[in-house]
Amino acid sequence: MDPELSKRVAELKQHTSIDASLKSEIQQLMNFLPYCEYDLICFMVSKNVWQGYIPDPPEGWSQGSGSVELGLMLYWLKNPTQLDLSVFTFWEGLEIEALLLVLDEYLPRSNITSINAEFFNHKELIYTDGTVLSTEKWCVFDQGWFTAFLNLLETLFRKLWYSGNDFPATKPPVIPLSNHTASSNNISIAIIGDCGTGDATMQAIINNVLHQQPDYIVHVGDVYYAGTPKSDTVNGQYYFGPGEEANNLLNLWPSNYAGRSFTLNSNHEMYSGANGYFYDALDAANKGASSYFNAQKGSSCFALTCGDWTILGLDTAYMATSIDAFMTGSIGGSEGTQGRWIKSLAPDPSKTIVLTHHNGFAADCSALSTLWSEISGALDGDPYAWYWGHVHNGIVYDAPISIPAGNSQQAFTTNTFARCLGHAAMPYGLSPALRNKPITWNQTNQQPSPSLQLYNGFALIRITQNGKQISSIEESYYDLSSVDAIYSKTIYTAE
Repeated sequence: MDPELSKRVAELKQHTSIDASLKSEIQQLMNFLPYCEYDLICFMVSKNVWQGYIPDPPEGWSQGSGSVELGLMLYWLKNPTQLDLSVFTFWEGLEIEALLLVLDEYLPRSNITSINAEFFNHKELIYTDGTVLSTEKWCVFDQGWFTAFLNLLETLFRKLWYSGNDFPATKPPVIPLSNHTASSNNISIAIIGDCGTGDATMQAIINNVLHQQPDYIVHVGDVYYAGTPKSDTVNGQYYFGPGEEANNLLNLWPSNYAGRSFTLNSNHEMYSGANGYFYDALDAANKGASSYFNAQKGSSCFALTCGDWTILGLDTAYMATSIDAFMTGSIGGSEGTQGRWIKSLAPDPSKTIVLTHHNGFAADCSALSTLWSEISGALDGDPYAWYWGHVHNGIVYDAPISIPAGNSQQAFTTNTFARCLGHAAMPYGLSPALRNKPITWNQTNQQPSPSLQLYNGFALIRITQNGKQISSIEESYYDLSSVDAIYSKTIYTAE
């Protein structure tokens, strides 16, 4: 074995040899991958495109227990030569080889065959939540996601988390909202999700947002592929593709919205230990002094106030877990750092709007997330409205809405106005699983043929005040087909 390679293997193994919890964490993440793979296999079978023998499910698997976004990850880790490794430098290649050698003892076998993996090189499928399954740029089997997963492994093995295992201690700011664009008391807030691609689609979304002249802009998270820090940022030298947080978010962000912009942490930014998010986007080391998001003062959560209403921006990624690649959100429990902060504010839940990256329930309304009970518990009640990203789709759910009982979950009903806004820049398509669901509106505006994909978009909420009291809240949804709203709804009118 090459001496440099041996050195890197020994360095990576050293961490797990002296840390049993780390070894367990890595093993659990590797055990999660067969569930993801089998979710993909089942979907391919349902679409009659799977070729060959249908393998038995892995032990403990149930429908939806994995994440189809990681459906090819185990196959790639077992068959790295199926990827274009020429995109990596010689030294990066050595690090990848070292990672794969160390992972070998953890990896189960893959049941994906080459002919089935290659299907996505030539065709695409639209998954149940609208996710596009193909190797097209930014689609879930784009090779860039393999690189993002390598960055997660680097973070795990080298313990590169921005604040270790503890939630960052920076005190969250409480910011009174004000109008910046007109002489009235009305306030508008643009909400965009999953926009960090740094490409023409993101630029078009930003341009459309600016056309609406909002007072504030909130990004509810995800910078791709892993929101990596710059190479000269703390820990930046360890990551593949450094500088994504700057290149794919900051470089296209409108500078004239400095101080009126907010951005949330996400699963993808956690893959690089949230270093790019905190150091580069928030400039947390200087309490946001040079950041477009300086109003956050280096904190990943914040409260915006308007009259007696509160808008909570929460970090649902940092206290989530690597064992499912941060796919399920958490604020660390109702009694965790964020939970206690929410309780200290004592907002009226019936006059609270929540903004998060992760979703409160499944896109098709089939299951409730544990995140819901965490936030509801901290608020001592369900919020009036909740906007999230994470799922690449634009969806307005019915209010009230009911989630049926299933597995160990009881039936659930809430009056919360729940919305999914993860469709700002990533490819997504029409989801058949959303048909006949308790959904008031969802994006169905398709791009010109032959694309199966839908237009990217965002939302704008307009708060109308009468003196210091809020008299109404209206939400409008926009996409790249027009500068005009394609759907609007008044969600609050004062009695």
